[in-house]
Amino acid sequence: MRLFIFIIFVVSVIFSFSNFRPHRAEVVFFNVGQGDSFLLHTPGGLNILIDGGPDWSTLYALGRYFSGHQPVIDLLILSHGHDDHLAALPELVERYQVKRAFLPARLAGYAGSALSSSLSESGTIISYPMENFCFELEIACRLCLFPPGKEFLDSTDDNDLSLAINFNCAGLSLTATGDASGRREQALLAENDYLGAHILKASHHGSANANSDDFIKAVNPKAFIISVGVNNYGHPAAELIHRVRADGIQIWRTDEDGDVLFYSKNSQLYTAKPW
Repeated sequence: MRLFIFIIFVVSVIFSFSNFRPHRAEVVFFNVGQGDSFLLHTPGGLNILIDGGPDWSTLYALGRYFSGHQPVIDLLILSHGHDDHLAALPELVERYQVKRAFLPARLAGYAGSALSSSLSESGTIISYPMENFCFELEIACRLCLFPPGKEFLDSTDDNDLSLAINFNCAGLSLTATGDASGRREQALLAENDYLGAHILKASHHGSANANSDDFIKAVNPKAFIISVGVNNYGHPAAELIHRVRADGIQIWRTDEDGDVLFYSKNSQLYTAKPW
């Protein structure tokens, strides 16, 4: 009997350790319908969540990704205050320890207020970036944030207030701009040199009013990811799909491909099912 219990214990420990994420750079784009939510994972084990989707789908996806464990969210980034990017975040803060959060310049509405309150009550360090900056997450792992310039702060369109990011870590690189318009993309091109990446997450779910040729060519991605729901608001635009494919860039869509995971190995980019 004791031998049987010991065997069960050993098997459970091995299974538990096997469920932890590998020591590599990963990004997983969650299938949350018409919204955005994706997670960056570094070789050193840091977890960076960007956006929280239109409902609780992000919470379920995180549970699958971490195989039931509840690790720390080292950094939470909300691109902008629209509900299809933040719905799950107030509840997420209740369930996970969130060490630090970067929030957009303008955050209103019930979900925005709930998120701000939850973060404050949990002791999370909250920052509202006002200028471009980059910092080292760990060795060979850099994250850059690009908040809107002054010309956008009075805009009535929260899409152009999106916090854009560039992540470059151990052979994996990604650029994402929230729901930024083509006008905001042009400003990003004029302001900085840290946009090139293997992976470009389509702005505004593949909208025709964003994802300009100039911006895509500047990023020069191998993979183009569109986070989108089925038959929602006409996204993604057929004209955009045609342009991206004509440039020889491979497209992934969460409405067709589900959750999509990329990882780097020996400076090569690979894709796999996350679970």
